[in-house]
Amino acid sequence: MSLVIRNVRCEPVSIVVKAEGPSGRAKIHSDGPKHALGLTQYLRTIGYNAWIEDTKGNEIDEKALKMAIRSRHEDAPSS
Repeated sequence: MSLVIRNVRCEPVSIVVKAEGPSGRAKIHSDGPKHALGLTQYLRTIGYNAWIEDTKGNEIDEKALKMAIRSRHEDAPSS
């Protein structure tokens, strides 16, 4: 499934959550944006500096990612 943001079609990308903290560095692969956001928030609560990147190393804007998730959820057909 691809995401549509401001009428621009985007291909799905694998997401990498990266973090640096008290125990060292962490790198976690995720195909789910909600999962990546949750991991990032959790890592921050336990003292890590965490961020989200695509597989090419480009940082992903978390605010834009949240908006895309919300938009996709609102566009889903209700049962």
